[in-house]
Parts: sequence; structure tokens; C-alpha cells
Amino acid sequence: MTAISFCKMRHITARMAWLLGLFALMWLSPTSRCDAQVLAPMDSTPAVRFRLLVLTSNPELTARRAAVEAARARARAAGAATPATVTLDVDEVPGGNLADAQSAGTSLSWDLFTAGRRSLRRAVAERETDEAVLQLRLVERRVLARSDQLLIRLVGTLAIGSRLAAEDSLLGAAEEALQARFAVGEARYVDVIRLRTERLRVQSDLAGAVTEVGSHRRALVALAHVDLSATVEALLDSAVAIELTDPFRRPLAAAPDLDSLVAASAPALLATVAVDRAAAARRLAGAERRPSVGASLGVRRFATEGGGFDVGPSIALSIALPFTAPAAAGGQIEAAARDLDAAHATLQAEVAKARAELGAARDRYETARRRLAVYDAAALQGARDEREAALAAYRSGGLSLLELLDFERALSRAEITRLQTLTEAADALAVLQGGAP
Repeated sequence: MTAISFCKMRHITARMAWLLGLFALMWLSPTSRCDAQVLAPMDSTPAVRFRLLVLTSNPELTARRAAVEAARARARAAGAATPATVTLDVDEVPGGNLADAQSAGTSLSWDLFTAGRRSLRRAVAERETDEAVLQLRLVERRVLARSDQLLIRLVGTLAIGSRLAAEDSLLGAAEEALQARFAVGEARYVDVIRLRTERLRVQSDLAGAVTEVGSHRRALVALAHVDLSATVEALLDSAVAIELTDPFRRPLAAAPDLDSLVAASAPALLATVAVDRAAAARRLAGAERRPSVGASLGVRRFATEGGGFDVGPSIALSIALPFTAPAAAGGQIEAAARDLDAAHATLQAEVAKARAELGAARDRYETARRRLAVYDAAALQGARDEREAALAAYRSGGLSLLELLDFERALSRAEITRLQTLTEAADALAVLQGGAP
């Protein structure tokens, strides 16, 4: 970290903001939201290739895709016709001799009319498939939001570390000049203590930044399959090293209105699917109360008056009358109705909760946008250009130590706060995209 030059830090600052702007535009623009299945060309940026790698190898997404296939298999099986039944019966067998049985027959039975139960069972299974597909899409959103958030944090922390390293370098040069002046009695010991204390503060902050960089890298690598760790590391290095223009000349995109964010939120979408599934189950419970008809067709051998046997066809119809057991049928309908009421109530509760959480995240994102607009990139660049001049003035005695420390501390605080604001915007954007706070 300490080897990263101050000049490179400025490039990283620009890269971080450009990446945040890119991810914000990808999410916030209605015409540019990329579906999880869209493949990036091989000549795309390392950040885009990293997102694609995460989509194709993330273990949680692999599990969700398997769950979708399982749900689709259940839906194909649901509502299928019940198998026919073959029945063989023998009556009045004297002495246990089957050949002398007075009546014997075989028949084939099947459901003739099921009151729409088959299609309704299939509808319930299809709603479960819809939920599995939605879960997959929401996990894709969350994983991508998390990867974007962590990438911004990684680049931002690297930039903060680079800025702290540059500050430590300037303070080190000032300390050398101070020690030379102190040796000849032209500086006070309190100034030596003050400068060393300031360097300790900066070095402590720098150590914290180095630790955060490692944590963010590990979290990013963990988003993909463990066998692809080396590839992920290479893509992350490329994403950080790529040269990008300073996007502060182009403000971050405004967030969508709150209603559209709530409608597209994971809790609202999942609760809506739950309502659809409960409604399908309620319709199925109603169908279970209607009569169903079964048919049977076969042949029967029976004894005649002359002591012989004759053979003839047998036909039968059976009608199930669920309404003859009102407690069971009515209980199922009542339970399904209560489930539907609970699903509607859950939907309202989730929408209210999502509105509060997304509203707060949207406010944080808009606040970060307004704070970024306050920074004057030209003024900051001008102040950076004066750093060496300020250090030279201190060496020559034209600038006091307190003035040098105040200048460098104020410039460092402004640049680090600018980077932290970008990170805050990325965190808020991750919530809007469906990621973790």
C-alpha cells in the first residue's frame, strides 16, 4: 500500500467514481438494466467480465438454478392424470375351487371427470415454479449488487490508502527537515512530538485501510467458485489498474422514484407471488368440494340356471360426493381462505417495510450525490499541485509547521471524505439494487 504513488491514487479515485457511475447507470436507467443471462463480450471491461464470472459460478446461484429445475419438474408432474386401476374379483367359490366360482370378473377403472382439479393442481405447482424463478432473479440481483458494492469499496479503500501513504510521505519529508533544524537549535522539541504524533495517526489509519483492502478482496473472491480464485484475482487487478476518466464532470444519475423502487423490491415481489400461490390453492380447495366421476369397464363370468357359465360386459360409474363430509371439505376451504388473507396482509406489510428501507437508502444516495456536487475538482487539483510548494516553503522557513500540518490535513480530509462519499453512494445503491445494507 505504501508503495502506491500519490499520482496513481488520483487515477484510482477517478476509476472508483467512474465505476460507481457505470453501475448506477446500469441499474437506474430503464433501458440499460442488464438481465442476469446477458453475456458480456470478451473485449468488455474487466469489471463487466468479473460480473459475468460471478453470475456463472456463484455457488448460491448454482443452488438456485437447481431449485428452479426441481420446481419445473414438479410442475410437469402436477396435474397429470391418475393411473387407471385394474380390478380382479371372484365371488361364491365352493370348496375353494376357483374354477367353480359362481361369479368372476375383471375391470379397468379411471377418473372420468375431476371437476378441474388437475389443471388447478398444475396452477399451484406453476406458482411455486414462478417463486423459484423469482428467487433466482432476486439472488442474481443481490449478488451483482454485492459485487458492485465490494468493488467500489475495494477501489475506494485503495485510493484512501494511497492518499494516506502520500500524506505520510510528505510528513516524513517534513520530519527530516525538522530534525535538521532541531539539531542546530532552530526548532522546538514540541514540534518534533507534534509531527511524530501526526505521522502515527496517519500510519494507524493507513494500517486500517490495508486491512480493509484485504477483507474486500477476500469477499469479492468468495463470490465466485473457489476453483476460479486465480481468475478472479486477475480480473480484480485489471479492474483496479485500468485507466478511466474523472466522472465528476458527469454527476451520478438520479435514483428512480420511490414507488417504482418499492414495486421492484424483493419483499414486494415475493409477497405478490405468495398471494398468487395462495389464490391458486384457494381455487383448488373449492374444486376439491365438487363431485368427481369415475368409470369402470370390464368383463364378468357368471353362473347360468342350467349349471353352466356365461360371459358379459360390465360397466360402472362412481361419483365422489365431498359435500357429504362438510367438516373436512369446509375446513380445507376455510384454511385456504385464511392463507390467502394472510398472504394479502403480508404483502401490505412487506410493501410498507420496503418503502421505509428503500426510502432511507434513496435519501442516502441522493445526499451522497449532493455532497459530491459540492467538491470542486479543479480546486482540489490546484491544492494538490501546491503540496510540494508548501513543503519547500516549510523547509526554507517560509511556512510554519502548524501551517503545513493544517494544509495537508485539510487537503487529505477533503479528498478522503470525497472517496468516503462515493463509497456511501455505492452502499446506498446496493440497497436500491437489492443488495445487503
